Amino acid sequence: MQPTPGSGSGDGTIVKMLPAHRRSYLGQQGKVALFHLLCSITGVWGSQVVVPERVNAVLGKNVTLPCQVEVGSNLTLTQSSWERRLPSGSVTVAVYNPQYGISIPPDYIHRLYFRSPSSHDATIVLGNVGYADVGIYTCKVATFPLGNTQDSTTVNVLVEPKVYVSAGSSALIDGGNDTVVATCIAERARPPAEVSWESNLFGQSEVQLFDEANGTTSTQVSYLWQPTRHVQGHALTCVVRHPALQSDFRIPYQLNVQFAPDISVVGYDGDWYVGRRNVQMTCKANANPPPNHFRWIRLDSEMQEGVEIMNSTLLFLRPLQRNDSGVYRCEVANDINLRSRDVRILIQDQSQAKRSNSIVVAGAVMGAVLALFLITVFIIVILTARMAPPPAFTDKVIDLPPTHKPPPPYSERAPAVPLGVHASQVAWLCQTRTADRRHELTGGQQPRTTRPGPPATRSPTQQLSRLQWVCHQSGTDQVYINHREHYV
Repeated sequence: MQPTPGSGSGDGTIVKMLPAHRRSYLGQQGKVALFHLLCSITGVWGSQVVVPERVNAVLGKNVTLPCQVEVGSNLTLTQSSWERRLPSGSVTVAVYNPQYGISIPPDYIHRLYFRSPSSHDATIVLGNVGYADVGIYTCKVATFPLGNTQDSTTVNVLVEPKVYVSAGSSALIDGGNDTVVATCIAERARPPAEVSWESNLFGQSEVQLFDEANGTTSTQVSYLWQPTRHVQGHALTCVVRHPALQSDFRIPYQLNVQFAPDISVVGYDGDWYVGRRNVQMTCKANANPPPNHFRWIRLDSEMQEGVEIMNSTLLFLRPLQRNDSGVYRCEVANDINLRSRDVRILIQDQSQAKRSNSIVVAGAVMGAVLALFLITVFIIVILTARMAPPPAFTDKVIDLPPTHKPPPPYSERAPAVPLGVHASQVAWLCQTRTADRRHELTGGQQPRTTRPGPPATRSPTQQLSRLQWVCHQSGTDQVYINHREHYV
């Protein structure tokens, strides 16, 4: 048998063995496939589906699954649809056909719809999202003559936490130990919420996590602090952050610190005097909870007549008396404790203004008297100094050392007393010379008094006859010894 043309090729043999109408169909299909391939390479009839990589849906709320379709100018959109991938296979959840309209299965007919179906938009909205809606969704677009184009996104279901703040189990009492002020709870969240406290107090936070059966997590953050009355009324703030929340969730919590009464007394100004009218003292207290008991008592004696207690005020219904002076006590109590405040009242004889005027007048009078006294003393001193005679210097002056008194003239200097001469010898010599002078003045009429000789000397070298004695008389028999010489 003669081989036919093209029999050397396997392909030619196969084509030759096929019927003629089959050979014609295969040739047309090859041409179309080749044409599509060329169009795809050149991008003339290209199409593209754009979806996000992941979509977070909030449990119980609606979620939007965007799908943007970019179709070439020479392509025609024949159909767009959404499919969901399940363990058993893919199922169609929504179909849009420009010619036949929209088709949605009964399972989704009440909670799924196309947002704005067109040849360029295949976005759908899924409502009332539950845990069963978690999975992979595919947006598929069919065009003519290119065919199908698709892309997939993953839907993740978030559970928005329920947030609330609860007070601590114990009351906050001033001066107490560390106490749980409040607890901030982010309940049943998926994923777990981030919870924190904002405060300018020096407290600390304690975090606890609790896993729930449905796959959610509850977060509790307690704030511990040592209470003090100075921050009564201040606020803490609980801050919760979660992907399901559009912004941070903030809850303020106001502190409520309980403390015993802090008492102050008003009304007594320190100028209470006998006869003053319409005076009163009021006891004021700052306390939490508010005071429920007020009492006025007098400590040093019984309360006087004419004094009345009205709530927290002590009223004097009559003019003040001297015996109203004393110590008064105000007692205030609340559910925490009882406190008191003592006030000492002094009733003066007259008002402070009158006392000030009296002091000013008395000071002026005393000043005038003192000035007059000083002037009188000054005048007396001046007059006395003018009328007194000049002083007579009769006392003998003992020569002092050169550092205290200059030496007298040479003619006044007495002979030096040699060393070793006793003072009694000097005195005897002076008395003898005085007697001789008196005898000379009387002309020798009176007999000369014989005086005993000088005391014996202790050594021949100290005999009186060898001494040079000089006595100087100035109305008395005193002897002046010149100490500036090296003798005694």
